[in-house]
Amino acid sequence: MIVIFSGPSGVGKSTIINLLRSKIDFYFSISHTTRPRRDDEKDKEDYYFISEDAFKEMVSNEEFIEYERYGSFFYGTSKNEITKSDFTILDLEVNGATKLLSSNSEFVGIFVDIDDEILINRLTERGHDHQFIEERMKLASEQRKSIPKFDYVLKNIDLNTTLKEILDILYDLEKK
Repeated sequence: MIVIFSGPSGVGKSTIINLLRSKIDFYFSISHTTRPRRDDEKDKEDYYFISEDAFKEMVSNEEFIEYERYGSFFYGTSKNEITKSDFTILDLEVNGATKLLSSNSEFVGIFVDIDDEILINRLTERGHDHQFIEERMKLASEQRKSIPKFDYVLKNIDLNTTLKEILDILYDLEKK
């Protein structure tokens, strides 16, 4: 089973996935990116941090199942990453997620969202400036137009409730 988490940046996808690790066993697909590593991130754990030239070479070699340019940087999921386990979770940008969901009916899409006010606060807490936040809010509005392409939509108002809802979804899918 391949489950794709998506939604605007800052809605809590990474936090949810990290909490899921303590509840269920799955392989987390690590994406490749050309963006710089943040201080709290680890190469080959949070992302495979690679150069733009290396990324483009992987594209030329058709090594990605999906890839997108998001802002100034590239993000992609290698084909190798989704074959490592019977149960894999991906955290993807909305365009990449919708491409995969439309190309494979066995993939399950979960769109995670929050209210705009909370999203603005989270982006501010991450240290982003007003212009960046404004751009991300416009992007979030565009991304929400893709909600009908997802199998499930969750508002991450309370982390414990969201986690329970996701576990319920995953248990139901496992029964099928």
